[in-house]
Amino acid sequence: MKIQFVYDKKWDRSDAKKGEVLSWKAFGAVIFWGFSFIATKVALKEVHPFTLLSLRYAIGALLLLLAQCSRDKVFLKAFSYRDWLHLFLLGAVGVSGLGLLQAFGLLYTTAINTGWIIAINPILIALAARLFLGETITVKKMSGILLGFFGVFLIISKGVFSFSLFRFTSTLGDLLVLASALAWTTFTVGGKGFLSRFTPLSTITAIMASGFLIILPLNILTGEWSKLLHLSLSTWIGIFFLGIFCSGLAYFFWYSALEKIDSSIVGMYLYLEPFVTLIGAYLFLGEGIHWVTLAGGGMILVGVYLVTWKISSLSSKCRPLLNGRQERRERIEGAD
Repeated sequence: MKIQFVYDKKWDRSDAKKGEVLSWKAFGAVIFWGFSFIATKVALKEVHPFTLLSLRYAIGALLLLLAQCSRDKVFLKAFSYRDWLHLFLLGAVGVSGLGLLQAFGLLYTTAINTGWIIAINPILIALAARLFLGETITVKKMSGILLGFFGVFLIISKGVFSFSLFRFTSTLGDLLVLASALAWTTFTVGGKGFLSRFTPLSTITAIMASGFLIILPLNILTGEWSKLLHLSLSTWIGIFFLGIFCSGLAYFFWYSALEKIDSSIVGMYLYLEPFVTLIGAYLFLGEGIHWVTLAGGGMILVGVYLVTWKISSLSSKCRPLLNGRQERRERIEGAD
């Protein structure tokens, strides 16, 4: 699960180093996120999804809290009681709900399929922006949307163009992963106005904590805590990797990169994520690489490129949220 916003509190787009396109922090964040599906597959062999996500979000929220407190110790005061209702709703959809769909999906499908299907997020958000926000869809963007959906269909169907594809065990997992992409779309488009009022790191910290608190009761009901003492070393490595690196350091690295490099440049690194997952799943999980999956994944990436090309005022991945303060400054400057 990844949440990106425009970063602007201590950095203005004009402060970005012109011509700078390399960022080891952005690259590291993408590596961590690419391996997240692999670590999830490993941990799910011994841990229930409720338990896994509770531990992951607890660790991630703690690290993000420490990072945010080092910048602003009283950042929680910026949220009103009504804001917390919004944060918990966003946490339910964009953290716990999305995480559960992906985790249960990975019980049935491969990490490689998951990485490619999740890559369609920008296309779904572009379509939702047209339906609910009235944004324009050009012929080029529509071509990208259609190409991306056909790529997803190829991955899910494995090239079998008949109803027999529903007999595949992996089909259920693929559909759950696709549903998680729809949950992310709902989160991004539905929370656009609210999230633009706050800085990215403070918001994701509060949302991550909210998602943890929402999923914790479900974990308590399963009674899985007693099994934690008997988990293997590989499972614990997977859990701590997800919490420390994927839900903690990756976000901190990502926003640190956005402080120095334009978001449209940083966003290009996200094209590497499905390839990282593919290589990692092949090496560590022994998952097969099939031409249909590669063809479908290629179509998704080309579709994403057609949909998001020349969008410089938005942050990277999945047509991110427009920053309200930056938008107001541009209108004031234009009036002058």
